[in-house]
Amino acid sequence: MIGIKYLLLGLVLLAAVTCACSPAKRPADEPDAADTDTDSDSDTDADTDTDTDVDSDTDTDTDTDTDADTDTDTEIDIADVIAAGAHHTCAVLTSGVMKCWGYNDYGQIGDGTTVESSTPVDVLGLSSGVQAIAAGGAYTCAVLTSGGMKCWGYNSDGQLGDGTTVDKTTPVNVFGFFSGQTISAGSAHTCALLDSGGMRCWGDNGWGQLGDGTSVDRVTPVDVSGLTSGVQAIAAGWLHTCAVLDSGGMKCWGNNWAGALGDGTLEDNATPVDVFGLSSGVQAIAAGLWHTCALLTSGGVKCWGDNGSGQLGDGTTTTALAPVDVSGLSSGVQAIAAGGDHTCALLDSGGAKCWGYNGHGDLGDGTWADKDTPVDVSGLFSGVQAIAAGNWHTCAVLDSGGMKCWGYNDCGQLGDGTGVDSSTPVDVSGF
Repeated sequence: MIGIKYLLLGLVLLAAVTCACSPAKRPADEPDAADTDTDSDSDTDADTDTDTDVDSDTDTDTDTDTDADTDTDTEIDIADVIAAGAHHTCAVLTSGVMKCWGYNDYGQIGDGTTVESSTPVDVLGLSSGVQAIAAGGAYTCAVLTSGGMKCWGYNSDGQLGDGTTVDKTTPVNVFGFFSGQTISAGSAHTCALLDSGGMRCWGDNGWGQLGDGTSVDRVTPVDVSGLTSGVQAIAAGWLHTCAVLDSGGMKCWGNNWAGALGDGTLEDNATPVDVFGLSSGVQAIAAGLWHTCALLTSGGVKCWGDNGSGQLGDGTTTTALAPVDVSGLSSGVQAIAAGGDHTCALLDSGGAKCWGYNGHGDLGDGTWADKDTPVDVSGLFSGVQAIAAGNWHTCAVLDSGGMKCWGYNDCGQLGDGTGVDSSTPVDVSGF
């Protein structure tokens, strides 16, 4: 029965939001990635080009220096600058202006069209006052300095939170929100951390990922069972969700394929369950397609769940139903991000490391080969302010205020004006 269940899940994901952009090109002097793509678990686990969040602690937005439309440098705001969705990317400038680029069939870059863009464009109506952002499967959300929240793009399951299931090409208000701190977006569900320390979610709930004890989709926010206070960080994965508590403990809920909930089982849960061995000491989290990672107060990193491409970073490709240590990262990490089947870390030194699936150059190490332990991102040994991981691409904000992306570029999500994959970081146009 379990096998049939997840075969059906795979078919659902294949039928979900799929990027309709032209196939990404690879540089002529680079080897074809077909060998890694065809044989890698990413194509089976990520179900081809189906969109992932993957949020990863993707509510990492910090403000970068330069608006794409101006030559004026401004001071970098190091809080929550960048978010990478399945096939699109967004960033917030120090002025509070928001820009997005990449896949846009559902209006997820927020410019009022459904035309993809390989360079950053302004999100209509958000020329100021944005403090945090999240990019999901094919939609995007923002928290305003006024406390309100807006979302736009694909709305198949009510993930925009506006009380409808109608797609929107420009931002709309999330129903009933006035006091949110941050937001996180999964495949088609969204969660917000409130000023009160409570947590609310909305959208797709077929696997209990909203945490309200049901499997009923919600077009407006609902409370997460038992988490009306005491939450300090959140992350939405493809079909699961996690939270860090004030105590430093961690809970997850939703789909538990490959052990993404970290409770030692493969049982789905519609309400939060404890992550095994992490009752304290957690400061941040990141949720990928079928895996999850935690940043500890010690600066170390632990991951669990699917490991078919080495995304847990423990030197194996063995699935883990409970947290395992990431090799070589027992300390010295300040932020983490989880993509479809890869994971990245921002070090205290300002350098960046990634591991896992690399069929599109996701890891940025200049190769197309998967890695089961962390490797340096080429050229980014220092000077990185923030990092975000999408389905098969990754982006970083630099101390200089510039921005670089690498990996899959089928819809222009690298923002460099091309549709060419890159296994090393390239500059985002205008940043």
